[in-house]
Amino acid sequence: EDTTPGQSSSIPNPYDRRSNRGRSDFDNPHRLVGTYVWALPTLRDRSPWLRGVLGGWESTGIVTIRNGFPFNPTSGTDRSLSGIGLDRPDVIGNPNLPSGRSRAETIARYFNPSAFQLNATGTFGTTPRNYMRGPGAATFDLSMMKGFQLREGLRLQFRTELFNAFNTPNFAPPFAAANTPARFGRIESAGDPRIIQMALKLSF
Repeated sequence: EDTTPGQSSSIPNPYDRRSNRGRSDFDNPHRLVGTYVWALPTLRDRSPWLRGVLGGWESTGIVTIRNGFPFNPTSGTDRSLSGIGLDRPDVIGNPNLPSGRSRAETIARYFNPSAFQLNATGTFGTTPRNYMRGPGAATFDLSMMKGFQLREGLRLQFRTELFNAFNTPNFAPPFAAANTPARFGRIESAGDPRIIQMALKLSF
């Protein structure tokens, strides 16, 4: 990242590069990714009907579980009068709320908005870079496929793919502009719900 004063709009305070030191936008200390491939028996010694319906299926899957990514609470307005518009609020308390709250409570208030106040006019705010961490995510994508030999040299494959197969809600970081108190700290969006797609492929 270019941190040359006055040349990068990603620096809230162009006169103090040290104030922009902190966690990377991509900081993700805990991330688990697992995959599998499962080939079911072909059931060649069974009846043609049973073999055609249940035999020869293949399944693959990817599971990803990770922490949330860091984010910056912002002032939402150019109170520093710098023309950059990336001021951060002042930290005046503990923004962390108790764990174990319900999903509805977490969505309504992901962090304690009272822990921040708008920075004074002419200042850039005291909140460090990427001070907060957003919600984590857990996704499971899977696919199932089966091939049918129609005749010599002609094969049909059916496959179905499920993204976020268990329809797990994976929330985006909360609204973080302190100049809008009604929305400050509230989660307003999430990742994709379950998506299913099916396809046929003819090989010859």
